[in-house]
Amino acid sequence: MTDRHGLQLAAERGLTLDDVGSKILLDNAHVRIWEVRIAPGETLGWHIHYHPYVVIAVTGGKNEIETIFGDRRTTYEPPGHVVLIDGMRPVHRLTNRDKTTYLARLIELKHIRWIPETAPLPSLERPDTE
Repeated sequence: MTDRHGLQLAAERGLTLDDVGSKILLDNAHVRIWEVRIAPGETLGWHIHYHPYVVIAVTGGKNEIETIFGDRRTTYEPPGHVVLIDGMRPVHRLTNRDKTTYLARLIELKHIRWIPETAPLPSLERPDTE
């Protein structure tokens, strides 16, 4: 078994994983909707998603995603930008690299729960060989 989602590495480092958002706005049998609010320079701590999710940028901004494996990617989401994450990313954290507060809504689709050993990577991040 490989640790492609970084859960074993997180455990070895003694990390306690954080929530995927700042606060829950709605939680029912179908969806969990989070507010994600990150001030300039702040970081939403190490976390992992167990469900497919949609992110809707309210204010938008420039952020950096860092995986537990050290990979970093800068993203820019203009206000109103929508993205679907359809696979399980490795443990990661999100840092606001902009001069204004980043505000988004993250909607977890609870009808699917990923199992780390078998979960696909997001379609935008799958290598051609997978």
